[in-house]
Amino acid sequence: MLNSRRTRLTKTLIIAILLATLVLSGCAGKRGWPGTVSEGDTLYVSTMNGRVLALNPDIGTRKWDWQPTAKQGGQTASSFTCAGSAIVGGKFYGAPAIANGLVYIAFYTGKVYAIDAVSGTQNWDYELRSTVSGGVAVGNNTVFIGSSNGNLSALDAGNGSLKWGFSTENGVWATPTVVDGVVYFGSLDHSLYALNATDGTKKWAFNTGGGIASTPLVVEGVVFVGSFDNKFYAIDADAGTQKWVFEGAGNWFWSQAAYNEGIIYAGCLDHKVYAIDAGNGTMVWPEPFDAGSLVKASPVIAGEMLVVASGVGKVYGLDLKTGEKKWEFDGVDTKVLSPLYAVGDTVYINSQDNKLYALNAETHRQIWAVPLSK
Repeated sequence: MLNSRRTRLTKTLIIAILLATLVLSGCAGKRGWPGTVSEGDTLYVSTMNGRVLALNPDIGTRKWDWQPTAKQGGQTASSFTCAGSAIVGGKFYGAPAIANGLVYIAFYTGKVYAIDAVSGTQNWDYELRSTVSGGVAVGNNTVFIGSSNGNLSALDAGNGSLKWGFSTENGVWATPTVVDGVVYFGSLDHSLYALNATDGTKKWAFNTGGGIASTPLVVEGVVFVGSFDNKFYAIDADAGTQKWVFEGAGNWFWSQAAYNEGIIYAGCLDHKVYAIDAGNGTMVWPEPFDAGSLVKASPVIAGEMLVVASGVGKVYGLDLKTGEKKWEFDGVDTKVLSPLYAVGDTVYINSQDNKLYALNAETHRQIWAVPLSK
């Protein structure tokens, strides 16, 4: 028992040190990485300064602007240490989720909110009492959210009450995925979990050699996910058994992968993007694409192009079959860490300078860019 406790403590300390060194180097992560999602004719965007905006996707004008009141948002936030100084974690580390006419969002401080998608008025809120370093997922009339205390919480989507909770042995930073009544999520305890979405009972747990912070991608009965052991896995969604593992990367996989016509596209912190055969785990492109900086932002497929953003703000359009660079966009003036989001040929880039960029993936021309600050 003592050795087991020492092992868990050692893992926790190692992960904390590595994350502080790699992810927060230069204090890059202190502001979070808010995201973007859409439904119908509206974009819903979380911002660096703690707002949720509803925007017109064609021109970027605001339909409504929501932020919690001082009383609602005044929870004490945990802090990191960077260059000898204490810094408060960013407001959001994920995109909103949309379902049942509501927008769901979780603050880093642990407060979860439901906002009316049409009016921008608050419907309910819930206090997790732990920090949140990922996004929310909605399915089965339930909101699923992981937290740094190792829990996955399931909240009633209609009223915000707690339905059930599931505990892991380390922090849950990964955004969950809900498919066919099953919720899949990773933990820093090195495991990927599959739970019954209705009652939280465990179907299976798959162990990797490192923590898991990426959002699982589920396609045709297979779960695709990367790990902090520098490997990328394909796991049978029903049985929880490994189908294959890709071991050709040189650093952690953090972002969610993309899928198109039998190919998995995975960005890595080794600066590269890998195209992997979804059936057998072999490389598809002759060489991975080198983005020149860490790839933390999830890549997206827009039209006939794979769009990738690097940590320093370069955006690339790649040929899906060959990985050849078709274009490069350097109009973003700062880091890109948030997941990219695409609708048709348009890619939305939520950048660290608190701006949202709309880019045409075929012409690589900027459609518009709007500041997200007040």
